[in-house]
Amino acid sequence: MANKWFAATLGFLIPPLAFVYLAKLRVAALCFLLLVCFKVADYYFSSPVGFSILALLFSVVVAKYTYDLAERVDYGSDRKWYSHWWGTLSIPMVFFSILLLVRIFVAEFFSIPSVSMSPTLEVGDHIVVKKWGYGTYGAFGFTLANSPIEDRVKPQRGEVVVIMPPFDPGQFFVKRVIGLPGDLVEFSNKQLMINGSPIDTENIGNGVFKEAFGETISTVKYTNDSSQLRSGKWAVPEDHYFVLGDNRDFSADSRVWGMLPGRNILGRVIVKW
Repeated sequence: MANKWFAATLGFLIPPLAFVYLAKLRVAALCFLLLVCFKVADYYFSSPVGFSILALLFSVVVAKYTYDLAERVDYGSDRKWYSHWWGTLSIPMVFFSILLLVRIFVAEFFSIPSVSMSPTLEVGDHIVVKKWGYGTYGAFGFTLANSPIEDRVKPQRGEVVVIMPPFDPGQFFVKRVIGLPGDLVEFSNKQLMINGSPIDTENIGNGVFKEAFGETISTVKYTNDSSQLRSGKWAVPEDHYFVLGDNRDFSADSRVWGMLPGRNILGRVIVKW
């Protein structure tokens, strides 16, 4: 016999799972679709109105309905594993365990909190970072495993990466790789030079420039003519990288805190929206 209080609690917290517990899989699928619709509606209504409680009201209705339905459910002799309390709870546990493993070892989502990578990445943009192969594995500010530096993927010039700055490994920055181990990086008058050769640079107006690193084209900007970050020369040591923000006058990067150890690179940005 189904536990009506357990069903109602699931109905309020995770509505589709309540119907899984009650062996109503088609209703569970419909409930999931409706919940997604209400969540999307809440997102769009909350901006102009200031709030929206459609998903909350839906959860209350489902909780009441599943409480009543649990009294009438007859599992019979072939009760499925997912209709036991332990089977129902194992579904989200397995799901979130897989998501956690993916986040730790494969890919992680971030949002952009600052203007340091503008115009490439603006405040509020979201990115997906490929972590597999870069050797620093963890989540939520905790590092669980570190691969030897020689076993890691070597970042390429021009790639946008998520890093842990050497002065505070608990933070995450997004920067562009400019100098590789052994490089001599020079920066003067809005022109980058690597090992004595200028990077192809095109002025497209309003302080915005395009820079070409092989097939990788980046867009950078300069907005402060009195910036102290406009010139310098840096030698990149072994197993270190020189990184810059694309918003060159408003970015704390290797010009400020020095070279980035290779072990502090978390992964490469592969998707943004």
